[in-house]
Amino acid sequence: MMGNTVSFENDSARADRPDDVQLLTAVTNGDERAFKTIHQRHFVKLASFAHRLTGDHAAAEEVANDTFLVIWRSSASFQKRSKVSTWMFGIAYRIAKKKRQKLARHKLDLDIDTCAISDTRDMAARAIQRRDILKALEQLKPELRAVIELTYFQGYIYSEIAEMLECPVGTVKTRILRARQQLRHLLCEDPAQPPLRRAA
Repeated sequence: MMGNTVSFENDSARADRPDDVQLLTAVTNGDERAFKTIHQRHFVKLASFAHRLTGDHAAAEEVANDTFLVIWRSSASFQKRSKVSTWMFGIAYRIAKKKRQKLARHKLDLDIDTCAISDTRDMAARAIQRRDILKALEQLKPELRAVIELTYFQGYIYSEIAEMLECPVGTVKTRILRARQQLRHLLCEDPAQPPLRRAA
């Protein structure tokens, strides 16, 4: 039988919406509505994160689905020492890493050529640059791609990323540095230029 359900309010009472911890507690009690809500909140971000790690849309969707399967089965293991999203991204990272290892294929060579972008940087040039940055990210090792994704695209701080990836904060900083250096090389950037800026 299903456990007790979380109280769901309509849109006019958004302040009373259950937070992720409340939802996860309800999931532990077998509340399928709570699970559906937490799925709706986080699926797209987790799938996007998995896609950057695997480089494959189908694999990314599998990773996201497998992550939520683990959440449904193991929600009681969440110990509230971090944000729920931090815990979930850690699960997704480990699954995505295994999935990538199973993908027995080589990526097509990517045509990365941003050297021709002029200093004027109009809108078209910025669009080209963004496309090429994403292509360059796909060429990084998974552990380097993960720290860039979590730092600049998801906005997590180093200590949260360290918990997700199960490594020291110093390792996270080292991976960020290595990833920046490799991205500069792939994008033909002048090493003197400032590094990527973190998302606000």
